[in-house]
Amino acid sequence: MILIVNDYDGLYGRFWKNLGEITRDASILFTDPDCIKLVCFTGGEDVSPELYGHKNLASGNSKDRDETEALIFAMAKKHEVPMTGICRGAQFLNVMCGGSMVQHLRRSHGGGHHRCRTSDGREFEVTSSHHQMIVPGPEGVILAVAEKALHESDCVYDGELPDSVFNPEYPKELLVTEAIAYPKLRIFGVQHHPEWQNIDEEGPQWTLAKTRELCLGQGNLILAIS
Repeated sequence: MILIVNDYDGLYGRFWKNLGEITRDASILFTDPDCIKLVCFTGGEDVSPELYGHKNLASGNSKDRDETEALIFAMAKKHEVPMTGICRGAQFLNVMCGGSMVQHLRRSHGGGHHRCRTSDGREFEVTSSHHQMIVPGPEGVILAVAEKALHESDCVYDGELPDSVFNPEYPKELLVTEAIAYPKLRIFGVQHHPEWQNIDEEGPQWTLAKTRELCLGQGNLILAIS
């Protein structure tokens, strides 16, 4: 059974049902955690910068949602339930695993179709609706980046950005994170919205395949963007 946390438009349920039976009742995780095989976090407000120890420079957040989802995260982690996320969901999982966020990209990156490239050598079209960017924690692995890079001056970030988000060939060029994983915890998330696309398109199929591999242990793991 797959738990979807906050399926506000029904599209997440339609997408994740491709992996199995779904439920939107989070109480099951607390009363019978063995029934839940995957927890899926969804899009929405920005994650509170307080969760990753930064000042709020450009975030619009819901502390109530953060607190509720933090409890769900803690319960899933305690019982070793794999987790995945889309957009805010991926950002939230990244933050809960020790990552942080670029709180604003001065040049628009979301809201339309663009291409991304993955660590397993694929390129395909995705669609995004975000103004922030995932900065992985020490255990995080970037699995996909947007085809179009940005300059570090386009970022509103509290502190100094780590080397992991820059193009090694062009030190000031920022590679915009599209997918992140924390393999030890069986956590995987994507910044783009596969539920907005046709299920037969390459982006949604790649997302489902990576969720099977990284979260459910089905297939061979290919990590790290090159």
